[in-house]
Amino acid sequence: MKLILLLIAGYIFYGLFDLKALGILVALSLITYCGGKIAYSYKKKNDNAAKYISAAFIIFEIAVLCFFKYSGLFPMPVGMSFYMLMAIGFIADCANARFDKMPTVTQTLVYISFFPTVISGPILKAKDFIPQLSKKITFTKERLYSFMTMFAVGAFFKLVMADRLSVAVDKVYATPLAFNGMTLFFTSVTYTLQLYFDFAGYSYMAIAAATLLGFDIAPNFNLPYLATNPSEFWRRWHISLSEWLRDYVYIPLGGSRKGNLRTYINIFLVMVVSGLWHGSTINFLIWGMLHGIGQIIHRGVAKSRKKDATGSRIFSMIINFLFINFLWIPFRVSTPYEAWTIFRRIITFAPGASYFYVYTFIFGTAMLAIQFIGARFNNGNNPIKPLSLDKLYAKVIFCVLIITTAMFAYFGNGAFIYSQF
Repeated sequence: MKLILLLIAGYIFYGLFDLKALGILVALSLITYCGGKIAYSYKKKNDNAAKYISAAFIIFEIAVLCFFKYSGLFPMPVGMSFYMLMAIGFIADCANARFDKMPTVTQTLVYISFFPTVISGPILKAKDFIPQLSKKITFTKERLYSFMTMFAVGAFFKLVMADRLSVAVDKVYATPLAFNGMTLFFTSVTYTLQLYFDFAGYSYMAIAAATLLGFDIAPNFNLPYLATNPSEFWRRWHISLSEWLRDYVYIPLGGSRKGNLRTYINIFLVMVVSGLWHGSTINFLIWGMLHGIGQIIHRGVAKSRKKDATGSRIFSMIINFLFINFLWIPFRVSTPYEAWTIFRRIITFAPGASYFYVYTFIFGTAMLAIQFIGARFNNGNNPIKPLSLDKLYAKVIFCVLIITTAMFAYFGNGAFIYSQF
């Protein structure tokens, strides 16, 4: 009964966003189950057959994703980029017998359509999530408190911080030639903050909803702008995607087991896949390629460097932030020419109008405070944790968060940025 209710909830929730594509979600989920079941049944009989069968189904699902993403003939179904990665991971897990027993068709359908994550992730691992479906759901006070506090944090990140920052980003990037280089740099930092607060906010809310239902989902962000190099950034940013790319692309390609050259090629290919997954324009391909090149350069240089001292680490953090920040420019604009124009105007201090947005300073300071607390008192990890509302200080923080969100929420830009992917 629990699975049926979760399945109905998932389909109703998805239908609210994209009713026309609900049939596609159901059909692809059933195809995924069939592919996984056949591959799983062949695993012990004929390992090669299991690999070929799983590869055929995975290629089919990649082809479907590419058709909708790149052909332009039909609208991209909401959440397809996310749930297709989950479907591909499911088939791969079945082919490698990563389950004690083959999941049922209902479990598979619930896994792919799980309503907190079906629209924009986090990308669930089948081998971690599906076993939780067999456990009894117990509603505890701790889970309720976790839901309330983390959902409130997510809503604050999205409605107050991300959506208010979007005002400045949209204004300046609409006519970048009208603004001077310093304003364009300032706006690029504003977008860097907006993107984090937007996607991290959604992830907090999704994980909070799953927690209330009795499911444990790993964090999707861990202070990404605290990273000192591009590789560390991807271990902290959109963690569920990074781990998916590692498990189902990087390692199958050979990982770092076949020499430096092969490792560099694998890193580059993984980041190209990441870029193509994010979008169909050449901007995203360039973005992915540059991230790959950045990781390769760091990997080559890191071997000859000693362990970072505190001063060196801070310097590396600043350099890496600037690298990531500039790469968000092609991620945000429409064409490589626009990205290059903005970058050129920044580095040449081009003249033009000035526009400085006070919320960037306020929310940038908040980001720095979170980073400092995490680095100084939490071993470099995210210090934002669920609160126990039994305690007075926690009740005060929670009430302040709710009141602040209600007072300062900006409702002019409701869509989550990552929902477009």
